[in-house]
Amino acid sequence: MKRIDQLTTTRFIMVLLVLIYHGAGEYYTAFLNFFPLSPLLYSGPTAVSYLYVLSGFVMSLVYYRPGETFDVLGYWRARFVRIYPLYMIAFILVCVYYYASLFDIKPQKILANIFVVQSWIPAYSQSFNYASWSMTVEFFFYALFPFLMIWMYRQSTKKLIWLSLVVWAVSQIIHFTLWVGYYPVLKEILLYSPPFHFNSFLMGVVGGVWYLRVGQNQRINSRVTLFFVALSFFLVAAYTIISRGSLSPYLPHNLQPMAGLLAPLLILFIVSLAMDGSWLSKSFNRRALVDLGETSYAIYILHVPVIWLYERALESSALISNPYAVKQWTTIPIMIVIGLTAHFYVDTPLRRWLKSLLQRISVRTLLLDLAILTLSVFLVFRLRFGDGREYRSYQEMERLVFWAAFFIRPLLSLLLNSLSRANLQNGGMQMVRSVFLSTTIGSVLIAGIAYIGYAVGWFENFPRSVFIYDWLMVFVISLIVRFGFRAFKIYKPDPIPA
Repeated sequence: MKRIDQLTTTRFIMVLLVLIYHGAGEYYTAFLNFFPLSPLLYSGPTAVSYLYVLSGFVMSLVYYRPGETFDVLGYWRARFVRIYPLYMIAFILVCVYYYASLFDIKPQKILANIFVVQSWIPAYSQSFNYASWSMTVEFFFYALFPFLMIWMYRQSTKKLIWLSLVVWAVSQIIHFTLWVGYYPVLKEILLYSPPFHFNSFLMGVVGGVWYLRVGQNQRINSRVTLFFVALSFFLVAAYTIISRGSLSPYLPHNLQPMAGLLAPLLILFIVSLAMDGSWLSKSFNRRALVDLGETSYAIYILHVPVIWLYERALESSALISNPYAVKQWTTIPIMIVIGLTAHFYVDTPLRRWLKSLLQRISVRTLLLDLAILTLSVFLVFRLRFGDGREYRSYQEMERLVFWAAFFIRPLLSLLLNSLSRANLQNGGMQMVRSVFLSTTIGSVLIAGIAYIGYAVGWFENFPRSVFIYDWLMVFVISLIVRFGFRAFKIYKPDPIPA
């Protein structure tokens, strides 16, 4: 499928609106910050909805192949590789920002962010990098998309269009009813819960299928397509302006369009622009603008921690008399430079490396290992100290041990090949040796970290037995899992050449 670069450029424009909505670049937009233009400048929620619709549209363009078998696991692997590396870098930067209080944060809140499920838990939806709630929504879309696409292969275009409109209408009715009756009690659910954004994604997916089946084969005068681009943009802009003006008193609790309210108009804009061949599309197709569009994800996911850290650095500098002004003048240029650098020199190499790694290792074993180490840490402390006062006195050490294990054990498993598909297939003593080494070295390092905490006065005692029990539990259960995979032939041995 030929790239539609004019749509890529619009992604950068939408992310720029999100940055402005989050308070960046106020000085750049000061001369436009008056009614009726100010509602357009601060239309970040509409921009997020647009990005969801565009995501569905682009997914269809890339993966709609009715004559081929849909590679579900390959699709999930590709989307994980595309999103997760920069997501984790942004998360780590937020942890750096919160370094002083990191061990006071509940492990489940940190895990919710690591596993990108924070938007499913209302209390955690805005935790850490508050912009990353939308990645939970995207992962929800990715989980459903393969099955949605396989089903759509057999459906008529007319049926799909009606389906998308019905889903959109039902979603809006439910959302509006809850918004009127239960805002702000259900605020986090109404704004950030993935199901309320599915209608936007579905609208985009169906729009992409229509474009591939019908639209791309049409020969329409560029004046017509430009008219529909302008019409859809005007209607979205008009609603945005009026809803912040004369309609504002009649919209309960400042009703936001982020949950797909404007999705039909947004998909009309996207499809019209995709079919457009006018001066507008040619302008949007310029290499520099397309490159900015390619970096939009990097800018979006990194902007919150980068701005926080940058703001702290400015405020702590004795050489800057007006840190707020410096921040406002420099944030957007800095984010563009960081986005370009991150996309071309960090994200792209990381994606290649992660793609290669995922082809060599067993992801199922890695996930089970994470579950094993989590179970082991919290279980051995309970077994050793019970549920009373003594256990509570060791909870800080328990958290430190858990986070040390969470990062050290998987890293050693990768380095020592205990997650290797080849070991799982051809196994035997080589598999046992790699598990023994990774488990033992990991336990020594974790115990060493806990001992340092004891030596510097963080903890009153150093319970050696905990680390022995932890080693034994992790080692035994890890071997059981691996031999279980072999017994059930989840990973079959490679055939011996003749």
